[in-house]
Amino acid sequence: MTSHRLPSVKRLNNEKPILEKIADHPWENKVTFNPASILVTHQDELKRIIAELPFTAQTKRALRSYAALCFLLYRAQGKKSLQFDYTCSSIGFAVLTPELKLVARHTEPVMLPDQDYDNLGVEDPRITKVNSRYVMFYTAYSAAEPANKIRIGLATSTNLFDWKKHGLLYGDFNSIDNKNAVLFPGQINGKYVMLHRPMKGDQAMAVHWATGKDIFAPWTSEGVLMKPVPNSKFVDTWIGGGAPPLAIPEGRYLFLYHIGNRASDGSREYNLGIAICDPKRKEWIFRRDEPLLRPETPAETIGDIELGVNNVVFICGAYFYSGDLYFPYAGADSVILGGKISGLELKQYLEA
Repeated sequence: MTSHRLPSVKRLNNEKPILEKIADHPWENKVTFNPASILVTHQDELKRIIAELPFTAQTKRALRSYAALCFLLYRAQGKKSLQFDYTCSSIGFAVLTPELKLVARHTEPVMLPDQDYDNLGVEDPRITKVNSRYVMFYTAYSAAEPANKIRIGLATSTNLFDWKKHGLLYGDFNSIDNKNAVLFPGQINGKYVMLHRPMKGDQAMAVHWATGKDIFAPWTSEGVLMKPVPNSKFVDTWIGGGAPPLAIPEGRYLFLYHIGNRASDGSREYNLGIAICDPKRKEWIFRRDEPLLRPETPAETIGDIELGVNNVVFICGAYFYSGDLYFPYAGADSVILGGKISGLELKQYLEA
């Protein structure tokens, strides 16, 4: 792993959450975290999406006043009730300005854990636009014997609100526990490319890649793309996909990923890393630096008391706007925060 001067991350909203739980919503009255995000700037598409959203006329007028909007699909958990076990994750929907200020939020989840293959939770969505559709890869957590299963689910939408599930991704990598799937934008060498993170088998807990002629057709495993780098401060380290890779000049891609670490006392810390991917090279990953961001603020270091998850920053989406890089991210598996990297600093990093 190389070492370059990393761009600094500005924590937005005075380091406070940009979105958090709502006590009156049973499905999200515990935690909100791990948000997918996608920026829509095309005016006709934005008008069409807004028209199809189930908001009031007043809210739609407010949304139409923006030239671009960030759509947030986030993981949420509530408390267990007599009617439903809301500890099983569902996915909520919110609309923010490109600078990550909340404009509108739906009161009900847009995706529920309602299929045999995801009946214990629909988790950690990542979204990439493919032609005229938005494609979501998500973690499908399901009940099974002798152990529950964790695999990669597929859903699509044309308006980012109404999602159609298509079951599990086809491929041998989905026959074992697997998660953190992200899809490259467009095609590379005539094929779609995805990254994923097997939790079992050969080279587990590293970032692998797979190719497919179509997102619905069988995917072919291509092996390991990135291995975890041992950290002397911890007894175990692993990595996984974060945001879907973003296209940058010269046919390259910017890849933000997560790093998990376990200390000798069993406690964990999740950080973010940054990498540059160039498919024209034999070794696609030719620059990689970590950590880009570590948990430091109260919202990042102290999570929900009952869940007991602390010291986590976790990302599922990012986008460029006005030359800067924005990304909503989870703090301690409990709230959603906002981060920004200036275009100037990012340019200096890319050109170093």
